[in-house]
Amino acid sequence: MTDARDDQTETPVTGWASPARKRSSDLGMTLMEIMIVFALIALIMGAVGVGAFNYFKKGQVKTARIQVNEIMQKAQQYMMDNNNECPKSMDDLVAQKYMPRRQKDPWNKDFIMRCPGQINTDGIDVISLGPDGTEGTPDDIKATE
Repeated sequence: MTDARDDQTETPVTGWASPARKRSSDLGMTLMEIMIVFALIALIMGAVGVGAFNYFKKGQVKTARIQVNEIMQKAQQYMMDNNNECPKSMDDLVAQKYMPRRQKDPWNKDFIMRCPGQINTDGIDVISLGPDGTEGTPDDIKATE
């Protein structure tokens, strides 16, 4: 004969030490955990931002080099077409349709154009003042480079 108690499953007694019972503080993340995650995200974003900014600065220098050489080529073309007469300014190149518009360097400064040049005495000096905007510093970008 079977006992009625044998067919029934006994339910375990839950208490403080039982792993079956969750504490209410284990249901979510603590403020400290959230702050750590945000700090890690900020560090990663900061590193990416610095790297992207460095590439942006290098790109500005490359763009200025291209522009300086382009302006010098246009000015040389102007001189060949006008009996070696120097253009007085960038406006002469624009007025004679050698350039579509007056250009500024990537730092929004005007290019310096000297004819005859101090560096290139047989031709034209075209200079971008570079990131610092001051003439005569090592970061100046010249067409002869």
